[in-house]
Amino acid sequence: MSINSIKRLSVFSTIFVFATILHGLVLAAPVPNSATTPALKAQTSPVSHQSIKLTKQQRLQIKLARQQRDKDIETLLNPSQDTKFKAALQSRQRIRTVLTSLNLSPTQHKQVESILQAYNLQVKKIISSQAPQTTSNPAAVTPVTSQPIKK
Repeated sequence: MSINSIKRLSVFSTIFVFATILHGLVLAAPVPNSATTPALKAQTSPVSHQSIKLTKQQRLQIKLARQQRDKDIETLLNPSQDTKFKAALQSRQRIRTVLTSLNLSPTQHKQVESILQAYNLQVKKIISSQAPQTTSNPAAVTPVTSQPIKK
């Protein structure tokens, strides 16, 4: 009888240890919350790794540039690739992921890369052209100018 109770105690203690360890592992995984979510969004931004406040006009210009980029890419694709491309864009997948899944030919790949580079430059230009001008004097200290001393 004592051997059976020792076996049971051993089994229960092993289960308890595994449950405790697994519970600790599950709790150790980072959970996105409202405090970390904006930082994660800023890190995945294609333009920059910082949070950028865009004007309505900038958002509209970027949206138009994105639509033009997608149209330019669609003209390079064959019908089956085009169907997959449109479906992936509708499901809001990342453009690079979509393009790698299309099995592009080397020629298509080069053309798509040039379209993406042009788009990225256009977006950077939109953001930088209307960005608020930062001052070179952030502490608002007036520079000292040398003037002759009057006697």
